[in-house]
Amino acid sequence: MAQVLVRNIPEETLNVYRERAKRNGISLEQEIRNLLEKNRPYTPEERVAVSRYFRSRTKPSPALTLDEIREGSK
Repeated sequence: MAQVLVRNIPEETLNVYRERAKRNGISLEQEIRNLLEKNRPYTPEERVAVSRYFRSRTKPSPALTLDEIREGSK
């Protein structure tokens, strides 16, 4: 696994994560790993899956004609 060194973190910010780690019964290091994992960007495959999920749960709207589109932009 990779390692990262982050400098100049405000003490107040670090204290928030220390307290959160303590409440969760884990180390500060694990709390920060959890934070990074939870907030990582989606992979292209995950983006497609999320898009399909939401599209499957919405009713398709009727297609608009060119005239209807023009009327709506006034």
